[in-house]
Amino acid sequence: MRSILDVMMLSGIVADIALIGYLQLNRAPTRMRPTWLQFAALGSALALALTIANGQVMVFAALGLIVMFSTYGQYVLRDVLNRRTLIWLLVGTIWAAALLLAGGLFPVTRIGQPNWLLSVFAPPDFAGIVLLLGLALATIALVGLAFYGFYAALLPEVANRTLFWVLNTVLLAIGILLFISAAHVLQAAGVLIMAITLLSAAYAHSTYRVFDIRRAMNSVLRMLLRVALVSVVIFAALAAADQPVDDAGGARGLRLLTLAMLAASAYVVLRKLFRMALGRLLNHGLSPTGAARQYSQQVSKAVELGELVQISSETLNRVLHVRRSGLMLVSASATDSGHVEFVVMGDGLTGEPARGAIATSGLVYDRLAVKKQPLSQFDIAFGPTYQRLEAAERRFFDSLQMRAYAPIVVDQALIGILMCGPKLNDAPFSAVDLELLATMADQTGVALRNARAMADLKHLNATMQALNAELGEANQQYEKLDSVKTDFITIASHELRTPLAQIRGYTDILDTLNEQGMLDQDQITGMVINLRRAAERTEELLAAMLDVSQLDVNAMDLRFAEAAPESVLRMAIEPLTEPIKQRRLTLAARGLRALPPIHCDMQRLVQAFRNIITNAIKFTPDDGRIDITASFQPGENGRDAHVLISIADTGVGIEQEDLELI
Repeated sequence: MRSILDVMMLSGIVADIALIGYLQLNRAPTRMRPTWLQFAALGSALALALTIANGQVMVFAALGLIVMFSTYGQYVLRDVLNRRTLIWLLVGTIWAAALLLAGGLFPVTRIGQPNWLLSVFAPPDFAGIVLLLGLALATIALVGLAFYGFYAALLPEVANRTLFWVLNTVLLAIGILLFISAAHVLQAAGVLIMAITLLSAAYAHSTYRVFDIRRAMNSVLRMLLRVALVSVVIFAALAAADQPVDDAGGARGLRLLTLAMLAASAYVVLRKLFRMALGRLLNHGLSPTGAARQYSQQVSKAVELGELVQISSETLNRVLHVRRSGLMLVSASATDSGHVEFVVMGDGLTGEPARGAIATSGLVYDRLAVKKQPLSQFDIAFGPTYQRLEAAERRFFDSLQMRAYAPIVVDQALIGILMCGPKLNDAPFSAVDLELLATMADQTGVALRNARAMADLKHLNATMQALNAELGEANQQYEKLDSVKTDFITIASHELRTPLAQIRGYTDILDTLNEQGMLDQDQITGMVINLRRAAERTEELLAAMLDVSQLDVNAMDLRFAEAAPESVLRMAIEPLTEPIKQRRLTLAARGLRALPPIHCDMQRLVQAFRNIITNAIKFTPDDGRIDITASFQPGENGRDAHVLISIADTGVGIEQEDLELI
């Protein structure tokens, strides 16, 4: 047995040396250097070599095991906690120093002797106690810190990797304990377990995604339960066949055949019940085919975009057992040709939809849009391929708090992304899950295109209705304006007769007096003044008619400049002083001096105020009153600061619809 053990330890040394070389050649795929794992393999090889040389585990061989466990633990903590710390190495150094001190003070030690583990405390073997106590405390501390990383992990794949280190650490501690037991069979098992754990550590170093621990444990559990079920059925059949029964002739063969058929029937029934019970226990839910079929049936019912988002999210949550899900839609308003902008929509999201963009030349776009393959958040965060991802894209995907993404592609164009949040049991997304999500994304494509077409159609209808309403309002205003123009031209044409009649009359008088030679200077002066007034009035009416003709074509020549509101009102009122006196009207203006300057076309504004005041003079009874009130209005409720000027009189007033037109 000793020779077999020596062969296994030699094989272990060879495996450790090969492991060191492998780690040296495979440094690139991981974010950490393999230095500490190489030291762990070196410590293991040293312990095995010293054990072979001495024939048993001695203190210096135990030191090699301490070096292995300490450097292994340093690598694990660096991977789990994602920060550099040398405290663990300091603890390992103290452990090794304590072992050397105990071996020096108490040279007689039973480490490596048969059954020394059972008698380490009677009498006390201080070196052995230091070795065992240090192994126990180091294992508990390392497992505890790994569990802390497990519960603090934000991604299920990170938690799964931490759980891998927990199990591997426990196995390594068991392997060390078996190796130092001094029992040949247990030592051989210890050598094998230590080699397996170090190889497992090298496997974890070479890949950022380790196999699903919980899924593997479920598979092992199912296998053990199946073995137990088959064992029970076979045992029951053998026990029944072993019963002493007097068989006559061929009765024995018939009895065995009957037992075999009963056992087979029992196995078939129990296996079916077992699968049903195990499926409920492990919450397997629908098969991938059933889940895809149910999802397809549900999304085909959606007509509108909001309905599609809600149905797809609710169905994904149910069939994939995830906490949340949603859609990212390619924004039609994106203008940057180098990026694709997305609008994030999902069941339960409130407020304005989140927006983000990914570069068309980036790795994520290449994976989703070009290769048309699903992508997990773990790949984005830790995959070596995506370490060069733009910081803005990484922040965008981190903010979504989703775990898996699948492209929605129609006619070779990316129109959206189907995304899922964490699972209810916090398990990582497997390759089967990602493939199922990709299948569902393919089924979403046609429904999403139809829903977006419906949304675009509704938006177009709403836009057309708004345009029709604006057109109707514009037509009404045009009709009012046309009516005003018609009325004004009618009135202006009538009023033009007065100055024209004056001009004609004074011209005839001048002609008659001139023929009779009766003209004197005073008569000529009076007639010229009256002719000038008539001409000015005619010019005013013609200018007003020209202004009215320009209203509907926006052809007015407006020249803006700063002006004082008080000056504008004074210029508008001064020409109207005589009509106000003739009608015995009272005109009062208040608040004009405190107003700030305004930006306006002074000539047109004076004209507008004069027209309004003229209207007030015309329709206010004699001895009436006209009040002009001005004030500064600060900006509020989204309105800019402005000057408010109101003109009120004691006349009949203006209709409300005409006020709005003014």
